[in-house]
Amino acid sequence: MDIKDNASIKELEALKRKIEKQITAQKSNKKDQSQLYNLIKNDHERHKREDGRKVFRGVVDYLECYVNGLPPIAKSKFYERFGIEAKRTKVTPEIVSHAKQLLSEGKTLLQTAETTGVSTATCQKIRKGDYDS
Repeated sequence: MDIKDNASIKELEALKRKIEKQITAQKSNKKDQSQLYNLIKNDHERHKREDGRKVFRGVVDYLECYVNGLPPIAKSKFYERFGIEAKRTKVTPEIVSHAKQLLSEGKTLLQTAETTGVSTATCQKIRKGDYDS
């Protein structure tokens, strides 16, 4: 029995050739996006604060602005521009003392965070003593 005579095997080989052609066509049409990396990296590094620190934590935050259709500016500047207040307050000595008082009274981290306006992680750091002078 000759394998070439079997119709189902011939059909499978034809399908195999067709799939291989499609794969090579897709590989040849794919654009080389690695050349865009340097453009993105250079533009990302261009955004710096007045004191020289980076505006974005990483390239992902920077690209997220473009995905969301926002100009690549820092969130604080964005909030400032549109009159939106920050989500969290800055940790001041008054907030640290108030949080320590609430924690000593037996309040939970979540209750303390909601009262003082800082995150629960910050309250945990206050309890641990990271914000002691």
